[in-house]
Amino acid sequence: MRGEHNSTSYDSAVIYRGFWAVLMLLGVVAVVTASFLIICAAPFASHFLYKAGGGSYIAAGILFSLVVMLYVIWVQAVADMESYRNMKMKDCLDFTPSVLYGWSFFLAPAGIFFSLLAGLLFLVVGRHIQIHH
Repeated sequence: MRGEHNSTSYDSAVIYRGFWAVLMLLGVVAVVTASFLIICAAPFASHFLYKAGGGSYIAAGILFSLVVMLYVIWVQAVADMESYRNMKMKDCLDFTPSVLYGWSFFLAPAGIFFSLLAGLLFLVVGRHIQIHH
């Protein structure tokens, strides 16, 4: 399979997918960690847990925004659609490539926004608890 692909575009796809996978995994770990910290801080006992959970939500939002930006950069700038089209036209003369962003891509910014918002709110709650205790 590798011999059929343009080496440069194939290597860039592998590199970008590796970054996507690592950043996505780190983002999911950050969200799970934040959720656990917020649940443990639920009785308003520790301002540190609220701040740590808020920081973790903010980190997750940043990681997920990096994943979205890497995907857009790869699709728009790095992906070699012309060589891919020429390769596929050998098998099917009516082949026309198109790049379509799915619903998950369009909803990702909303999830990023809510992750950042939750992080900021939990940081404020932690600060409020610290001041009033």
